[in-house]
Amino acid sequence: MCSGIVFPPGVDEVVVPVTQMRRGIAAQMSRALQVPHAYVTMEVDVTELVRLRGSLRGVAQARDGIPLSYVPFVVAASIAALRKNPTFNGHWTERGLVARRAINVGVAVAVADGLLVPVIRDADRLSIVGLNRAIADVAARARAGKLRLEDFGGGTFTVDNTGWLGSALTLPIVNVPEVAILTMEAITKRPVVVETPDGDGIAIRSMMNMVIGFDHRAHDGAGAAAFLRDVKTWLESVGPETPVA
Repeated sequence: MCSGIVFPPGVDEVVVPVTQMRRGIAAQMSRALQVPHAYVTMEVDVTELVRLRGSLRGVAQARDGIPLSYVPFVVAASIAALRKNPTFNGHWTERGLVARRAINVGVAVAVADGLLVPVIRDADRLSIVGLNRAIADVAARARAGKLRLEDFGGGTFTVDNTGWLGSALTLPIVNVPEVAILTMEAITKRPVVVETPDGDGIAIRSMMNMVIGFDHRAHDGAGAAAFLRDVKTWLESVGPETPVA
């Protein structure tokens, strides 16, 4: 979609040219909106994740030439949750839900004139560092218009990071025929009630909202909440001993 619009003198409206990418997005969104969507959101304490990522960011930059982002941690948490809840890793078909063995994670990438979702295949075989490299690679090639045919199709689950723009709550659209999509929101510092040996107290913690959008034909709210709870538990368990390589 054009980023700038020029209104000629005396003209009150103009037709914005539709790119091929935008036509494709429109067609996919029209298919997706035939699916009954539902959502569950949870608040996640990512204080220790922020601390760990901060301690490793410079190392990753020096070694790989790219910073270590939060996205591979969320993908890793999603993979762990998909292993415990395998019916979220699949497609809805005329036969019903088809669960997939391979975990192929689509990663939404915003580009100048739209949105692309390249796929990290067999993502469960990669470490967090490996996921970071793979995500950075497809994101860079997406923005440079250099994605390959094999980068598309076959995704079984999608992760979207709208939080880098500061979003607090997003209702994502499922990337059909997949049955679920996970969105990570902005990480912000908030006062939170915490339990201490001396009783409850208030502390400043790094918090992130997360939303799972799901196909209500394939799942109900309880199952989606259980899946998101497993993602939350994994992320909140991150610490200095979490393996990343």
